[in-house]
Amino acid sequence: MAVPWLQIVQLVPSIVEVSRELLKRTKRMPEPQDMPVPENVDQLAQRVLTLEDNERRQAELVNQMAQQMSNLTRALTALHRQVLWLGGTAVVAIVVAIVAIGMAATQ
Repeated sequence: MAVPWLQIVQLVPSIVEVSRELLKRTKRMPEPQDMPVPENVDQLAQRVLTLEDNERRQAELVNQMAQQMSNLTRALTALHRQVLWLGGTAVVAIVVAIVAIGMAATQ
């Protein structure tokens, strides 16, 4: 199965951008909503802080993963380019070898 490198390379910048935006949004404090307050406000506040911290860590993780995917995609693209050059060089070398063998055989 062929890997759609062109599509992957085209999507990497948008993935990185979305992950950065997600990280920025999670760092901002959300606006308080009109919700009924439970009896134990301290526990609710602690739970909200824990959830916000968890969300921030997840956004950082997504951002790191997107950066790693971007780096990996760049590396794979460079390797793909090198493989194409190597393949072309190998074809030229084979042609030169066949010509040399043909010339040697006709003498």
